[in-house]
Amino acid sequence: MISAPTAIVDLLTNAPANGLVERKLVWFVVHDRATGAPIGRGVWDGSEDLAITVTSGITGLEETRDYYGAQLASVGEITCTADMTVQSCEIELTHIGDVAQQLVRQYEARLAQVEIHTLYLHPDTGMPVGTLLDWVGEIDKAPIRTPAIGGQGQIAIKTVSDIMSMLTRVNGRKSSYEDAKKYAGGDEISLYASTAGSWKVPWGQKSV
Repeated sequence: MISAPTAIVDLLTNAPANGLVERKLVWFVVHDRATGAPIGRGVWDGSEDLAITVTSGITGLEETRDYYGAQLASVGEITCTADMTVQSCEIELTHIGDVAQQLVRQYEARLAQVEIHTLYLHPDTGMPVGTLLDWVGEIDKAPIRTPAIGGQGQIAIKTVSDIMSMLTRVNGRKSSYEDAKKYAGGDEISLYASTAGSWKVPWGQKSV
């Protein structure tokens, strides 16, 4: 369960009367293509670069992170459910942003870890009040949409819920015939694993 700071609770409670100002912070952990080393990069929907302390969705500890401005175009709707459905959230980055281009072209973004926080600002002063974690996921797709002349391009990143994705992911080593032979010579138990799911078994009848 996420515990919200008192300042944010007060802000949300008084929002109907005072208004509410929010910004989205998106944190990516991509990898260096040559070494595989993890690299953290942050973007947000403000216009200037920002250094702010947030709670990590992985460790639960506070971390001060740098978020680059003028890079994030939008964050899609985040749906909260109580079932095992794998939820998704689309993140759109500006096509011409240097950090956005770096994320998907220079670094390896496949299955990169993604965290989304909401930054709450004071409606009168515009100063940060605090942040709350909204989403922990991983990149599923990151197509780059190149615009026509005079058009506007974008980088649309589809992310999926990290926990649900892991719970529903199939482990190839449990069903792969080739992998079973590699770890246990002569093991034929998974010989028909790739086709057995499509077999039609005539229950109560004699098979031909």
